[in-house]
Amino acid sequence: MPKGSLDRYLPCLQTMGSIHLLFLCAICLIFSPCSRGTRSQRPNRRIDNPIDRIRAQNNFNVQQFTGVWYLISVGSMCGYLKLNNHRLEAVTVKVTNQDQDIRINTLRKLDGLCWDIKQDYKMDATPGRFSRKNRGVKTDIVIAETDYTNYAILFLQQRRKITVKLYGRGIEVSEPVHLKFRQFVIDNNIPEVFIYVFPRYGHCDVADEFHQLDDDFGKS
Repeated sequence: MPKGSLDRYLPCLQTMGSIHLLFLCAICLIFSPCSRGTRSQRPNRRIDNPIDRIRAQNNFNVQQFTGVWYLISVGSMCGYLKLNNHRLEAVTVKVTNQDQDIRINTLRKLDGLCWDIKQDYKMDATPGRFSRKNRGVKTDIVIAETDYTNYAILFLQQRRKITVKLYGRGIEVSEPVHLKFRQFVIDNNIPEVFIYVFPRYGHCDVADEFHQLDDDFGKS
């Protein structure tokens, strides 16, 4: 990898020591909400958990949700996005049903090459809610609203930080869907200025065998 590419991701990289983690860090804004730095502070115990307030899609059907989705927009207070939103790349995700759990393959470009990153999420007690724990960090996903054929609005949480994401079956969604997404963002105390629109061009469909990464490697 060219030295300039490594320098580009140092704010996210911190002291990670492997090429695998470099690429995981590079996609941290794609299928995981941002978290601040590597310093950990034990949060004050609270009765509620922010993601618990988000209602999942009624009668969520995991089989209908499978297939290809394109990332349209993200609402997030993530500091890395604020500084690097001009570097966003088009993102494709492929969702497959794993006996009610889901496997998510995220395809995007890094330095002009298509990468395929796999993540597995376990279904929670409530349909439409999924979670995974890797390297001591738990990620929660809630599919808040979807019609399965056109759009999906997802909430993600890491370390009590909420991110809202809009996906489409195609690279465009209708204006009413955009308005729904914006309202979800605002209702969760994320100002509209922190909505980031992802490119509608340059999507990856596949990655060769040398550019596939299993994000469950070293899972704990």
